[in-house]
Amino acid sequence: MQGLAANESQILYGEDIVDAIYSDQIVQDYESNPLIEALPPIFTEDEVIEQILVFPPFNEKERKLNPSYRFHCIQRLFQYFQPFEKHLDLEQRISRAIRQGYLHRNPMKKEEVMRVHESYKAIKEGKFIKNYQTEAKRTAAGFTIIGLSGIGKTTAIERVLSFYPQIIRHQEYQRRPFQFTQICWMKLDCPFDGSLKGLCMSFFSELDRLLGSNYLNKFGSQKNTTDLMMQRMAHLASRHGIGLLIIDEIQHLSLSKSGGSDKMLNFFVTLVNTIGIPVLMVGTNKAISILQSEFRQARRGSGQGDMVWSQMPKDESWDLFVEGMWEYQWTLNFTELTNELSDFLYEESQGVLDISIKLFMLSQIRAIASGEEKITKQIIKKVASDSLRLVKPMLEALKSGIPSEIAKYEDIRPIDIDEEVEKYKASIDMQKKIRIQKKLQRQKCHKKEQSLLEEVTLQLLAMDFDPKEVQSAVRKVFNKIGGNLGKPTVLKEVIKLLINKDEKKEERKDKKKKAILSSENYLVLLLQEARKKKQSVHEYFLDKDIIKQPLNEFWEGKENATLVPHSVSR
Repeated sequence: MQGLAANESQILYGEDIVDAIYSDQIVQDYESNPLIEALPPIFTEDEVIEQILVFPPFNEKERKLNPSYRFHCIQRLFQYFQPFEKHLDLEQRISRAIRQGYLHRNPMKKEEVMRVHESYKAIKEGKFIKNYQTEAKRTAAGFTIIGLSGIGKTTAIERVLSFYPQIIRHQEYQRRPFQFTQICWMKLDCPFDGSLKGLCMSFFSELDRLLGSNYLNKFGSQKNTTDLMMQRMAHLASRHGIGLLIIDEIQHLSLSKSGGSDKMLNFFVTLVNTIGIPVLMVGTNKAISILQSEFRQARRGSGQGDMVWSQMPKDESWDLFVEGMWEYQWTLNFTELTNELSDFLYEESQGVLDISIKLFMLSQIRAIASGEEKITKQIIKKVASDSLRLVKPMLEALKSGIPSEIAKYEDIRPIDIDEEVEKYKASIDMQKKIRIQKKLQRQKCHKKEQSLLEEVTLQLLAMDFDPKEVQSAVRKVFNKIGGNLGKPTVLKEVIKLLINKDEKKEERKDKKKKAILSSENYLVLLLQEARKKKQSVHEYFLDKDIIKQPLNEFWEGKENATLVPHSVSR
C-alpha cells in the first residue's frame, strides 16, 4: 500500500494503529478531506490482482518429510487465493463505498462538526438523534453479497479489507491540530438469534477491542433499551469515522422474533441514508427471502447494486483455479493434472471453492495415510463419499441446476477439516503402531529361532554328526518348517535329514564299488578268452578294438586310445 508501508505503527489492543499520511487526490471530489486523503490510493486492476493473489510457499523436499510434518504442510492450502473478475468488482465496490461514505462526513467542515455535536448532546439528554437531511444520504451506498456458504464471500471480503489499515490516527492536518482516531472498517457477525440488542452489544465490544474504550459497560447494560443502544451505536459510528460497516451472517435474521429483522434492517438503512455510513451485508441464500420481503421497500442505499455469488462455472476460471491449486502436492509421488481429474473434482465439489480445496487436501491426507502416496480418482471418490455425506444433497441440487431444488437447501454445512484430519491421523497412528508391533514380533521370533537353532546344533554336534552337515541340515529344516514347532520336532526332522543323507552316501559308495568289481571281472574274462585262443593279451585286445596301435592313433589325429569301451556286449 503506497504511503502506508513505510509508516511507523503502534500496536494497541491487538490492532495496528497507523499514523496518517495524507496524499494528493486525483479525483477532485476527494480533496481536502483528511479521512479520504489518509486512505491508500485507488488501485488499478493489476495492482489489486498483485496484492490479492496468494500462492503459498512450497518446497519439493517437503514431499520426503515424515507424514506428521506433511499433514501440517497441507494446511498451507488454506492460504491459496486465486482472484477472479468478481473479486476485482468487490474491491472496486468497497473502494467506492468507503470514499463516498466519507465524502460528506468531512470532519473539517462545520456542518459535520455540528451534526456530531448535536448527536452527542441528544445522547446526554436521553433524546433521539435528529434526522438531518444532509448530503450524506445521496453519496453513501451500501450493498449486499448473497451466496452459498463456502463460495468464498468472507475470505474475499477479508482479502480486500486487508488493503486498508483498520485504524488511522490523525494528529495534525494542513498545519492545524486534528486529534482524531479513524476506523476505516468494522466487521461484525449478526447474532445467532438475530437480535438487534445483541448486534449493538457486539458493536460496543468491538470498539472496546479496537480502541481500548469502555463502551460496552457504559452503553450495553440491561437498563439501556434497544432503541437507546441503537442511537448510541449510530453516534459512535459517526464519532469514530467508521468508513464501512460489514454485517456477516445476515441470514440469522430469520431467527429473530416477530418484527425484529425488519427493525434491524431499517436501522441499517438509517445508518446509510441519514448518517452516511455504508453498510455491507453478507449472507447465504437463506437471507434472500428476508431482504426481498422486509427490506426491499426500505432499502434505498443499494446504489452499488447487489452481488449474488453462485458456484464457479466449469470454464476457464475453474481451469485457472485448479491448475494453481494442483501444484501443491505433498504426496511422495506427483500426479499430473488431467482433464479427467479436473472434471471429476468439479463433479464432486460442484465448483464450491471451499469444498474443492478441502477435498483436494483430504485426498492427499488419505493417500499419505494409506501408504499409496499418490492422488488418484479412486481416492478423491472415496474421500468425497466419506467426508461430503452431509453436503451431498445440496451438491446434488446444485448439479441439477433447478432453482426449486436448490432452494430446499438454504445453506451448506462446512466441512470440519480438523475433524477429518484427526480421523486420518488416527488411522496412520494405528498403522504405525501395528507396524511397530509386527517388527517387535518378528524380532522376538527371530531371537527365539536363533536360540533354538543354537540348541539343536549343539545337541547334534554332541551326537558326532559332521559340523558342516549339521549346519546345512538345520538351515534347511528351519527354512522349511520354521522354529515354531518346538525343539523336539525340529531335532527329529534334522536327524532324519542327516540319516537320509548318510544312507544316500553309502548307496553311492556301493554303486562305485560294484562298478569297479564289474570292470575287474570283465578283464578277467577277456584274459581267459585270449588264453583259449592262444593269443597274447595285447593281440586279443587289438582284435577286440579295446586298444589301438599308437602310430595309427597318432596319424588319425586322435588324442588318446580308449582303454575300456563304455558299452561292451557280453
